[in-house]
Amino acid sequence: MKNISAIPLIKKILNWKFFLVCNLMIFVLKIIFSVRSGFKAEHFEDWSIAENIAAYGRYAMDMKFGSSAYKLPVYPLFLSVYMKIFGSGPAAEWIIITQHLFYFIIPVLLIRIFQNFKFQEAGFLAAYFFIFSPAYFYYSNIMEATNIFLLLFTGWLYVYSMIWMKGYSVRTLCLFSLLTATVGLTQVVAVPIMALLFVVLILCRKISFKNALIVALGSILLYSPWVIRNYRAFDTVIVSKSPVWQNMYLGYLPDYQILDYRFISEKHKEEVFSRISKYNEFEDENIYRNEVEKIIQHDRWAPFKKAVNNTISLWFVPKRYFDDHSLSVLVGRKCYVIIINLALLISLVYFYRTNKKLFFILILVFSGFTFPYLIGHAANIRFKLDFEWIQTAVIALFVASYFFKSSYNEL
Repeated sequence: MKNISAIPLIKKILNWKFFLVCNLMIFVLKIIFSVRSGFKAEHFEDWSIAENIAAYGRYAMDMKFGSSAYKLPVYPLFLSVYMKIFGSGPAAEWIIITQHLFYFIIPVLLIRIFQNFKFQEAGFLAAYFFIFSPAYFYYSNIMEATNIFLLLFTGWLYVYSMIWMKGYSVRTLCLFSLLTATVGLTQVVAVPIMALLFVVLILCRKISFKNALIVALGSILLYSPWVIRNYRAFDTVIVSKSPVWQNMYLGYLPDYQILDYRFISEKHKEEVFSRISKYNEFEDENIYRNEVEKIIQHDRWAPFKKAVNNTISLWFVPKRYFDDHSLSVLVGRKCYVIIINLALLISLVYFYRTNKKLFFILILVFSGFTFPYLIGHAANIRFKLDFEWIQTAVIALFVASYFFKSSYNEL
């Protein structure tokens, strides 16, 4: 089965020259797409915070409520730099172009990561899967933290792979600490995953306990200004960001139920939202907490039901796309997701049979990206896009290790 005639042809495109031509072509097409659409970009809370940083020098989502910890700081600060230089309106064009550039760099880093592990063919396949993904083609036009998180986390994994395969210097450890803190200040879901991979690094004796402790302490030190700032501003310890009960409550909204669950009526939802609009994010948390507790008191299975619904939303499509039967959504998202989910399942079965250590690490990584959304909500595609590139990278590793097995010393 492995001697398929297409394999020699596929191998011919697994090289830097051909890949960079394709990558540059996609980058140019993205620019053209953005220009033709007038650089129209959806933006959310990060944008509001960035506007207030640029205009008033204050980290606030709504100035009438004062300082905020609603979002982690890296992406709003990134946006605010462009707003300060170009102004709030023109900044959007330059931000989108920069995010397109991020998406040009990310697949290059993916190849380098796999090359460090001596899996070059898998790296090129993973990079091709990334640049030809319909979702990633479009998503760099959206003002969401996912865009900078992908770059930072692939950068973190690149340094991780350098330490694993080539050892480390003082400069490498400093960079690793900096990236660990920065990723943590961009996407909280990544923190336990980085911690898991860091433990693997120690257990496999790729880094000494002493140097691991230095990296950990350095990361905490670099992260700490955010915690200190929050304590000074709100007189309470906020390690990550303020919305906790809000995210749990949103998962019960009728708008997000793919399955036939009715936790909240439309009328009651509107009544709750009318109340929270009058208060700041911290007082809102108390309202959300009371509402969540009422839902669970009424139906003790509600958290489990929500988790099942959110699993479908995360690993297939959220409610708004589930009910959309247009050709673009059907082909560009639904069919695509079904194909890569089946491919991932096949890949995991293969790795379970050939490399159980890798299999269990992958299960933990995907669980780490999934579990928080089972507790909260999974109403946005961007939650899946935070790790869909890892999913396609695993598929690439399976394809390369199965069909090009002779190219590897070990898997």
